[in-house]
Amino acid sequence: MSAFSELGLPAELERTLDELGYEEPTPIQEQAIPELLAGHDVIGQAQTGTGKTAAFGLPLLAYLDAESEDVQAIVLTPTRELCIQVTQALRAYAQNLPVEVVAVFGGAAIKSQQAQLRAGAHVVVATVGRMMDLMSRHSLVLTSARYVILDEADEMLDLGFIEDVEKILRMCPNGRQTGLFSATMPPPIKRLAERYMYDPVTIRITPKKLTVDAIEQAYVEVPNREKTDRLIKVLKEEEPEQAIIFCRTKIGAARLDRSLRDSGLNVKALHGDLTQGQRDGVMISFKEHRLPLLVATDIAARGLDIEHVTHVINYDLPDTTEGYVHRIGRTGRVGRTGRAISFVTPKQRGDLSQIEREAKVSIGVWEPAEQRLGHPPRPRKRRSRGGRGGGRGGGGKRR
Repeated sequence: MSAFSELGLPAELERTLDELGYEEPTPIQEQAIPELLAGHDVIGQAQTGTGKTAAFGLPLLAYLDAESEDVQAIVLTPTRELCIQVTQALRAYAQNLPVEVVAVFGGAAIKSQQAQLRAGAHVVVATVGRMMDLMSRHSLVLTSARYVILDEADEMLDLGFIEDVEKILRMCPNGRQTGLFSATMPPPIKRLAERYMYDPVTIRITPKKLTVDAIEQAYVEVPNREKTDRLIKVLKEEEPEQAIIFCRTKIGAARLDRSLRDSGLNVKALHGDLTQGQRDGVMISFKEHRLPLLVATDIAARGLDIEHVTHVINYDLPDTTEGYVHRIGRTGRVGRTGRAISFVTPKQRGDLSQIEREAKVSIGVWEPAEQRLGHPPRPRKRRSRGGRGGGRGGGGKRR
């Protein structure tokens, strides 16, 4: 297939896509839209940025009965930021349809959201916690929600929402159609699918290319106790326009944030222990280019798409090659070059070798600017035994 006109969408949606400048469907759209239009449950395994919202959103809108005032479809999202993004996309796709899409999420006045629901909503896009709150107040009834989407299900698991997701699914009709979209499929998500989906069609989209050519990649080998001091030296040497510094845990992010601020750097942290208002403030400062350095966990940085990011720094090496690629892809945007610098302890040399093999990249030793003189980082010396024995399949967890 090479056009949306071949996917079976209603004429109004085809017209909207044409007006929005959509030309060819992405692989997840090409495979998922016909299955969802046919009424099948669908598991879509694809990375962020592959077009998942249109893949589930267009069939969702095609399904609605505009004359009914009931909530007919729900989209559950793990974060406020994703909730807003999905809502904006669905409203854009629905611009030629007489349907209402309402977003409900934490950190905003619940009374105004209740008023929006009373005024009528065909589709509700929600964060898990706020949906549970509205259901407990009898402001949201799901007895007519026959189209249910779980977006970024693996992140809902990471955030501890799966039990609430199950409660929400149990409040929806048995005959519903369910779509589950997730970058990864850990065992709890597979169990959720087995329990609450009916004979689902599984669609897996493998990225054609794991990394971006415009990103220069280097590593700094340093003992764990010296990482912070070395990071400060690297930041002062690199002078990034804007940098995201990734930590593995929210405790680690908070600790590093304090250390960098104590050293006089202009930095803020983004992690799960902040209030929604604090997170919004940090995000706005970074997006408006008023904050040069952001220390973040992977979960907190989801949906953060900033074109000015010149550097990504892996203070803690990610668990998977996919995680590495996803992180460093936040620099080198819109035709710019970017730099990715990873801090590794001596014990993590094998992990770095594995990322190089799986992502098919060469990560050289970091050098100060005056030593680089425009040359790429020099290759590191290989151990004769070549990384760790036993190897791991692509994307598996490192211990």
